[in-house]
Amino acid sequence: MKEKKTFLTLLIVMGLLVPGCGDSNKSEKRQQEGDTLTNNRPLVDDNEQVGSNISYLRASHARYHEYGAAQAPMPIKDPNSKSISWTIESESEEGAIKLQDHIIFMESRLKNNQNPRGWDKLFLMEAYMKYNGYYTTSVERNDRSVVVSKNANTVCAYEVISAHSDAVSGDFFARGDIMRDYSTRAEAILASGACSDVRGDLERYIDERQIQR
Repeated sequence: MKEKKTFLTLLIVMGLLVPGCGDSNKSEKRQQEGDTLTNNRPLVDDNEQVGSNISYLRASHARYHEYGAAQAPMPIKDPNSKSISWTIESESEEGAIKLQDHIIFMESRLKNNQNPRGWDKLFLMEAYMKYNGYYTTSVERNDRSVVVSKNANTVCAYEVISAHSDAVSGDFFARGDIMRDYSTRAEAILASGACSDVRGDLERYIDERQIQR
């Protein structure tokens, strides 16, 4: 009888331990697979991602200007060539390096099929376009200046990167706002004739990856 009670006690203890072990295994597997969870949700907030520099950039947003001017950086758009370019001047070389590193970091994430700001449809559309080669990006730094160029190969992709540049200029650089949701703008672009050829693929991509904020 004593042996039976001991056996039952052991089973109860094992029952308490096993769920914890299972969670540990899942966590280890997630770390082995990268920094994403279901629907590519980051294990930590994008603001805390090593290499993103977003905390620094948000705190220093007012220290970036249009090259040779006092105003916030503004994109130069050319719908005919489907290109967008920026020349951004920082008040320090450190600021320029941080900005360049941030852009390279984000490009790497998008190329690896990851989704920063998975709750925002516009950023999901941009991720789809980058991962599938619908636009290219170059970034160069010279002392305190950073030159960024994006070139799209379809009108739909151009509309997406154009909308993204408006968000960066009008909300991030102007006010340091990184939490506004641009999904409504994305839905308008998605419904336009420019995106008719890829609408189905984009809708599936968003449906599979969008997360709740």
